[in-house]
Amino acid sequence: MSEHHFLHGFLNPKSIAIYGANNKGNSLAALQIMNLIKSGYDGKVYPIHLNLKTVMGFKAHKSIANVPEIPDLVVIVLPAKVVPQIFRECGVKGVKRIVLISGGFRELVGDRKNTLTEEINDIAKEYGIRFIGPNCLGVFNNWYGPEKEIKSFNIFIWENLKRSKFSIASQSGTLSCHIWYDPENLDLGLSRSLSVGNEANIDIVDCLEYYKDDPYTEIIGIYIEELKRGKRFLELAREINPKKPIIAMYVGGTEAGNRALQSHTGALTGDSKIFDAVPKEAGIIRTDYVQEFLDIALILSRGILPKGNRLGIITNSGGPGAMVANNAEKHGLVVPELSKRLQEELKEILPVTASFKNPIDCTFDMNLAYFYIALPEILMKSGEIDAIIQYGVVGFQDVMDDYLSYEKIAKHAEFQHQPEQIIDALAEKLVQPTIKNSKKYSIPILHISPMNYNTPWSKQLRKNGVILFRLWDRPVNALAKICEYVKFKRNILKLN
Repeated sequence: MSEHHFLHGFLNPKSIAIYGANNKGNSLAALQIMNLIKSGYDGKVYPIHLNLKTVMGFKAHKSIANVPEIPDLVVIVLPAKVVPQIFRECGVKGVKRIVLISGGFRELVGDRKNTLTEEINDIAKEYGIRFIGPNCLGVFNNWYGPEKEIKSFNIFIWENLKRSKFSIASQSGTLSCHIWYDPENLDLGLSRSLSVGNEANIDIVDCLEYYKDDPYTEIIGIYIEELKRGKRFLELAREINPKKPIIAMYVGGTEAGNRALQSHTGALTGDSKIFDAVPKEAGIIRTDYVQEFLDIALILSRGILPKGNRLGIITNSGGPGAMVANNAEKHGLVVPELSKRLQEELKEILPVTASFKNPIDCTFDMNLAYFYIALPEILMKSGEIDAIIQYGVVGFQDVMDDYLSYEKIAKHAEFQHQPEQIIDALAEKLVQPTIKNSKKYSIPILHISPMNYNTPWSKQLRKNGVILFRLWDRPVNALAKICEYVKFKRNILKLN
């Protein structure tokens, strides 16, 4: 079980000591303490500082030796040259877990290299210390404490994020942190995030071993710059992927990319073609794009996997329908012509101007009940498609309210502003039946509206569980990769 894995202690410490914090807020360590406060962490916090008596309201100690207990976790943000000394002091104290934020250990500075990594590894081995880093941002646990208490253990993500069961392990602190700066427009949520940096002691493989049995992780996202234990990584990926999909970004392989990585982390990378073979063999969903990384995770997080790659398209405008169909087939999805029987059924409810072969083009018809509910249900029940993309879930009331802001229009208009509670009720009435059918028939449905995510109608759709995109390229691209994963998973289950 994950509770017995050594990483569990990093994510669930009852006490933490932090080197390098101050009250000015101009250090990573200060930000970490402020994040602990912001996230509701109720464990003991021990700032370590030679001169300050308090840091952010917590009593400061001159050294780890002065702390009244052995902290469950120590975080270090100090110049690299003093870190070996700090490691030894922590070892003497009895500390067993360290997060080493500091850089300057394996990175190249001009033509010079240093041996600091070897020094701290030797000290860690001597005292039985496990450490994350160096050159990382640390750990995040959105399921800290009892499930019913909404609080987290957070030392590096600035925003309060909603809970999900999507977990990240990343060799880049930025990918594990910066992508969460806009939670209002990101419906994904986060469970755990482990920023492993240069992997001097703990690596991506260790993270996968933990996530494999973690009940709060159902989807895994990884960012890789190099693989130290390629064979074990492949074994784990094969074992995990049939149960928990792994989404991977690999950076390297190009001359410029490898040069940047070597100066950034000292990483020795290989040709990306070598890594290309790993996802195909292990069923990993690979992407080169951060937005696609998040899109795939969002779709998977709803727990509804398509059974195959047949796509049904519903639209209220011909152009987007054609572009969705074209892009879908280019990415390996099938847009089947619907059977004669199904076409006849659709004819009975569609206007005479509509197209019903697939894509189904309603041509701006305003019958919302059949657009949001009836058409998706007919397709889902038919057995002829495995997923649906629906374009045109526009908030017409939002548009009308804008028109009503003009006096010359308002005094003649035979329509009026609708109170928020009426719009709330309408969104629930139109969306919930289709969400239920999506689960019932195991057919994911992705909705598209060209309007801003924060318009009132878009917010209501998202609130009711809609997977919403602004334009049509992204959902097609993400869905195509998920269908490849489904095919891999199906073949693995057949073999077993």
